[in-house]
Amino acid sequence: METALSPKKRYRHHFAKHEIPKSLIYEMYDGKPMYYKGYKDVMNHLKSTEEIMGQSDIQYILLNIILKNLFRNLDDDKYFVGSNETGFHLSKNNNISSDIVIFDKEILKNRENKGKYFDIPPLVVIEIDIEADAKDFGLSEFDYYSMKTKSLLDFGVKEVFWFFSASKQVAIARPNQDWIIANWDKELVVLGEYKFSLEKLLEKEGFKL
Repeated sequence: METALSPKKRYRHHFAKHEIPKSLIYEMYDGKPMYYKGYKDVMNHLKSTEEIMGQSDIQYILLNIILKNLFRNLDDDKYFVGSNETGFHLSKNNNISSDIVIFDKEILKNRENKGKYFDIPPLVVIEIDIEADAKDFGLSEFDYYSMKTKSLLDFGVKEVFWFFSASKQVAIARPNQDWIIANWDKELVVLGEYKFSLEKLLEKEGFKL
């Protein structure tokens, strides 16, 4: 629930690190926290934490259509698909999270689970929109996308797909290949096996976004 600032209370743009709750940290790069987009509205008591962390209606539809079709079409003896902001520990003081991930199931089964962020890379990461406030890092959203994508590839991820709802585009990145930005009608190939076009999936399900 949004509330208006009183005339005497100005909107604050800067906060000391100790003022900001850890619950508002989205990711960590070189020990510096990157917060959820909208965290300043929470700090100014204009929005709740839940409001800035929750998915929009469009993001919900996109994520679940993609998940539904991955579950249907990927070999579940070979791959393990999951979502819900899976956390990864890339290296010391570097932690990130991702919307949808696909692991090699055999590697996952043989790994010792520690109740912590994953320290091994998935095969594939799929992101939907940008949830981080990159401005405090002096980054544009495109710079942030590039930085995070490179970090994932350096970590060992084989394929990164990033869907942007505002522009209706998808960015595709693989190691040692040129990155591609295309419209949602482009046919994508996941793990060399499953082909899909987000536009066609939406049409099939009857959604117009």
